Amino acid sequence: MKTRLCFILAVGLTMAACTKKAQELPASQPTENTSPSIGLKGQNQLLPGVHEYRLLVKFKATAIRDIEKNQPVFAARQTPATAKTWSRNAGNVQAYTYEQAIPLSPEEKTAMKQGRQAAPAPGLFDRYAFRGLLYVKEAPGLSPAAVLELANAFEQLDIVEYAAMEPVTPPPPPTPDFSSQQYYKNDVDASDPSVRGINAAYAWSIGVTGAGIRIADIEWGYNKNHEDLTGSRIREVLPPPDDQFKDHGTAVASILMAKNNGFGVTGMVYGADSCYVISERVSGRPAGIAAGLQRLRRGDVFLYEMQTGGQGGQYVPADFNQAVWDITKTATDSGIIIVAAAGNGNQDLDGAYYASYRARGDNGAIIVGAGTRSQRNKASFSSYGSKVHLQGWGDWTVVSAGYGSLYNGGINATYSKDFAGTSSATPIVASAVVAVQSWYKAHNGTVLSPAAIRNLLINTGTPQGTGGHIGPLPNIKAAIESLLATGLSATAKRN
Repeated sequence: MKTRLCFILAVGLTMAACTKKAQELPASQPTENTSPSIGLKGQNQLLPGVHEYRLLVKFKATAIRDIEKNQPVFAARQTPATAKTWSRNAGNVQAYTYEQAIPLSPEEKTAMKQGRQAAPAPGLFDRYAFRGLLYVKEAPGLSPAAVLELANAFEQLDIVEYAAMEPVTPPPPPTPDFSSQQYYKNDVDASDPSVRGINAAYAWSIGVTGAGIRIADIEWGYNKNHEDLTGSRIREVLPPPDDQFKDHGTAVASILMAKNNGFGVTGMVYGADSCYVISERVSGRPAGIAAGLQRLRRGDVFLYEMQTGGQGGQYVPADFNQAVWDITKTATDSGIIIVAAAGNGNQDLDGAYYASYRARGDNGAIIVGAGTRSQRNKASFSSYGSKVHLQGWGDWTVVSAGYGSLYNGGINATYSKDFAGTSSATPIVASAVVAVQSWYKAHNGTVLSPAAIRNLLINTGTPQGTGGHIGPLPNIKAAIESLLATGLSATAKRN
């Protein structure tokens, strides 16, 4: 098949020249459609999400009598030069097989060959005018690019009015734009003042989208082929061995860095330099964290989308594990900001069971609890206590990529309306960290230390409502205005 295609392309111009005389053939039937071809060609293109095409070629009806044994029977009045163009030895159009799009009955074919068919009665469809409308039977077996090349080659022939590519299955509908439903990116919801976000919209309004900051995120996996993530600056590190558990990482990555492309969702720091998504399934947590840290610099941000078992196996922050705690302390001492999920175990980290955990001291991480969209109350499942610093939305109200509860346009076009837990809260808080750090770095040439940015976001955040302590919700505008008010004098370290 590849040989046939190459030959068509190679001889296209010669075929077009040889068949120019076909335009001069007298019409054999006055009722046939002999509309000029101007404007009918050059309209084919490949469609997103379509992987198989039919190819419909409209030969001029004056040149085609019939299709027999899947080959065209040409009009008897063709000149020798034109007939040679269509010969099997030339290896051109007859290297393919065809079927009529609008088949004629045996009786109609006999009448047509004998010149006995009558003009259609007024108001009736003229089937004879479309006897040259043929499907290329081999097209569905070719790649989309090859079908497009073949269509263009047919359209070089004067005897062809046009060639049209048809998807074998309908293309998926365009994905709607769900960004207006990402209420967590706003400041105050106009319809409900009790709903507050982190005000990423303000950051965008002053040109802050995360530039200058790298991000890492340790997960079990993510879908690198998702339409809202592919082609962005997200990179997979230590890819997992299979496709399980990829929705979670897809949702997290989209909150951070989904493309600003007019459909799907938009990441709150979509302009960040890069996002490295690491699978802990490959080498475990310490090795996975280390792989991410190797790609970060002072002032960059690392998300721990992990939790671990505490009392009774209930979920608490990943750094309850001593090895993770030690690595985290070394990372923050070097200036890398760690933003870690508090866990979904409803554990009181100020309780007696966690006394030794507290006794280790402060490793510099920002621990994130899950709050409610309205009033910023502690979500029932979120672990809490004095070691939890900030909160993000976690009560099944976060719109993101992945899962498909909001929209399912296929495996690479899924969107969720109910991403939740400390899993959704953590990238929301991390987005505020990245945005403020990006602004600070651009305006001051330095970066805020982990302790400085944690204190800044706590002091300028929107206060918590009820429940065990999970801290305030960050507010990007308030944090930046606080820095401006203090003359950018917050604690910083040189790059």
